[in-house]
Amino acid sequence: MSVLSSYETPWQYETPATRVTGVLRSLVVNAVLESYTFPPSPFVPRVLTGFEYPVRLLVHNVGTPGKIAGGVVNSAGNPGTFTYFDGAEIVVSPGAHVRTASSGDVPNCNKIDINRKIRFNSPGTYTIKLWAMHEEAGKWYYDQQVQLLITVTDDVPPNGPPNGDTVTVPIHVFNDVRLKADWFELWKIKNESLIHLTPSLLVSAKLDYTVQYLGGTPIAEVAKIDFDGVNIVTENLNKGEAKSGSVDLTGSVSDTATVTIKFESFPGFTSTILFDVWLTLVYSEEPPEPPGPPPFNWEEFINKYGKWIALGVTGIIVVYLMRPRGAPIIVIPGGRR
Repeated sequence: MSVLSSYETPWQYETPATRVTGVLRSLVVNAVLESYTFPPSPFVPRVLTGFEYPVRLLVHNVGTPGKIAGGVVNSAGNPGTFTYFDGAEIVVSPGAHVRTASSGDVPNCNKIDINRKIRFNSPGTYTIKLWAMHEEAGKWYYDQQVQLLITVTDDVPPNGPPNGDTVTVPIHVFNDVRLKADWFELWKIKNESLIHLTPSLLVSAKLDYTVQYLGGTPIAEVAKIDFDGVNIVTENLNKGEAKSGSVDLTGSVSDTATVTIKFESFPGFTSTILFDVWLTLVYSEEPPEPPGPPPFNWEEFINKYGKWIALGVTGIIVVYLMRPRGAPIIVIPGGRR
């Protein structure tokens, strides 16, 4: 579900929304922050006119139908305000949050996709909280919180242009991919290659992820994400647990890359873990080639599987030619044969 209200009351203070706990949360509306995109740190210059960064919150209702929302919190004690572009320019002071809510009830297992922009107005280090929220009896609560530290400077990024214009390219590397390990498997692994990343124009790079242990052994499983063979994410997950996070990859990206998702499974059980992974690249100008996965290589596919395809087609033809045939039946008008 993607229909959103522009914003509910933008001057909500941080303290009234209380985290909801308890084993019966699935019996009422329950919001989960499935994935998010937020400005990279430390390169968030405030001096460049119009230097606004994209914010994306994907909020998933894993409970009963109800209103859900995504919130961005400017924590008390932060060095200044930020401006949130949510159909209007909303200036959010320290100790307050802004939320974007669904316009109506969201069914179970449905999502709202919030795409906004943010600009920081003072230098310093900010504690930013991202909330997945739900409404009960006219009051908003948060069910999940992700805390980020964002350093805002007056320095222009190494590849940043004088006018502050940038090009942001989000790549959905793994879109709710379920890795399932059978009872005899210790590891389950899947790779995705990326090309044309053009590091010479990169201002920043960041990987956002959500991993969720959907089912299997009652013992905790370990989900991992590698970037070019280097482990950058390790999450211990209890059964049913979901975790999200962000990894700054600025300065670590080459022209090509391989992102690997995997998990170590406990033998004797069948386990499934959900991976949702985004790579957000911010360029100083439009890259010459669009970054992303390589196109499907039909030549490689034919070279690898051509003989099996040919064998299968030949088998079908042989079976067709060898099928039994009966004598033809000639029908004569009047019912005689």
